[in-house]
Amino acid sequence: MLKSLYKNIYNIWINRVKPIKAFKAVRALDRNKEDTTQVFHVIDALKGSSDRKYFKIFSKTKLGKKILEKKINLVDTLKDKNFLESLPKNTLGYKYFEFIYKENLSPEELIDASNNIDGRDLRGRSEDEIFFNTRKRDMHDLWHVTTGYGRDALGELSLLAFTYAQEQNRGIGAIALYGYWKVGKELPGFNLREVIYEGYSNGKKANLWSCEDWESLIQLPLSEVREKINSEKPQLYYEALKKFSAHQIDLNDNEVLAN
Repeated sequence: MLKSLYKNIYNIWINRVKPIKAFKAVRALDRNKEDTTQVFHVIDALKGSSDRKYFKIFSKTKLGKKILEKKINLVDTLKDKNFLESLPKNTLGYKYFEFIYKENLSPEELIDASNNIDGRDLRGRSEDEIFFNTRKRDMHDLWHVTTGYGRDALGELSLLAFTYAQEQNRGIGAIALYGYWKVGKELPGFNLREVIYEGYSNGKKANLWSCEDWESLIQLPLSEVREKINSEKPQLYYEALKKFSAHQIDLNDNEVLAN
C-alpha cells in the first residue's frame, strides 16, 4: 500500500505543471521571438500529463503497436526529398515537399529547436512515450499542409489552437494566447478571435491526428486525406488573409510579432 501511495505521489510530482519555468520562457520569447526553443520550454513546462493520455490511446491501436515495435520514424520519410518529389502533384506528400523544400526549409529545424531544451524532465517517461512525442513534433508541418494554415502569424496561431484542441496541452494553449495578444496588439482593427477559435473548433471536430498513419496518408490526394481525417476548410482564416491583403498588411513580416 505504501509503495502504491509513493508511486502515485511521484507520478503527480513529475507530471506537475511548472508555471515559473513557463513564465521565464515566455519572457525570453518576448525579448527574442526568433528563439523558438522557448516555445518548447513553455510546452514542456505546462504539459502536465496530457501527453501520457494520448500516448496510451496511440499505444493501444494496431498502428501504434506496429510503429512502436518497429520504431518507424516519421521524419525519415519527411527527409526523403526524392521520394516526396516523385509523388503525384495532388498528394499530401508532394504538397508537403512544396511547402517545405521550395521555401528552403527542412524538417530538421523543429528537431534542432526541440533538442536544444535544457532541463527537460523526462523522468517517468518510457522510451516509447518519448518516441511518440517526437513523432507528434514531426507532424507539425504536415498539419500545416493538411489544414491549409500557412506559415504566416495568423496561420501559426490558428494551427496552435487546432493542436491545443487535439492534445489539450496547456503549454500549446499558452503559446496560442500569447501569440493572440501579440498579433492583436499590432492589428487592433481586426477581430482575430473568431479566426483562431475556428482553428480550435476544427481541431475538436477532426479525428485524433496523432494516431493517424501519416506514412500512408502522404501518398494520397490531399483532398482525400482531408475527407478521411475530417479536416475542415478554415474559411474565416482565408477571409482574414484577403482583408489583410486589401489593407496591405504582410503577416509574414517579422515586425508583426516583434514588438
